[in-house]
Amino acid sequence: MVKFAYTNYMNGSIKTFTAKQARDNFTDILGMVYYGKAPVVVEKKGRPFAVVVNPTEYEKYEKYKKAARKRILEIIEEIQTANKDADYEEVLKDATEAVKEIRKQRYAGRK
Repeated sequence: MVKFAYTNYMNGSIKTFTAKQARDNFTDILGMVYYGKAPVVVEKKGRPFAVVVNPTEYEKYEKYKKAARKRILEIIEEIQTANKDADYEEVLKDATEAVKEIRKQRYAGRK
């Protein structure tokens, strides 16, 4: 079963195990994740419950998340600086109109 899972990952798909299968094959799954760098999804009652990933991939994820958070805070600061002398009610009105327009464009194709 583990060779099949590894082969599937190498072809671009992520292997999914039920919680029972994961428990029964835990050592093999750890090897697949660590040495094969193949993430594994563990499901309970047909729904994703956990993802087991290689430590290197997890570190990359954490660095990406930290950089994204930093960039968001930078953008917020830029917007606040650009609007520091603006009237609160005017900014709120402009932001509300912008949100309405974006929602209108985004949801136009759903009807």
